[in-house]
Amino acid sequence: MAKEKEKISCKDVENFLQPYLEDRLNNKDCYKLINHLKVCDECMDELEIRYLLHEGLKRLEDGHDFNLKAELEERLYHSEQHILMIDRIKTSLILFAAALIILGLVQLVYVIVGG
Repeated sequence: MAKEKEKISCKDVENFLQPYLEDRLNNKDCYKLINHLKVCDECMDELEIRYLLHEGLKRLEDGHDFNLKAELEERLYHSEQHILMIDRIKTSLILFAAALIILGLVQLVYVIVGG
């Protein structure tokens, strides 16, 4: 099921960044955010800065080595894959329900016609 990419403004993205970093962004808004970040370098730069601050400060306190840019890219990829998986499951359920309805109609016609 191809979804139209919902457009959001850079101002809307500002409201999504912190919830995304804290894993509090719902799937619909996460989908909008990821699609916006694919075409807006300024918002992607802002997310990178916030991610570096958010994760970097925690890790510096622990003394760990890290590549935050690669981790952010991986996190965005996994978020997108999660959303695509949910869409595939929804599509499969719709197709399964349609098949059950068709099967029920075929059986009903068979009974009515004289089966």
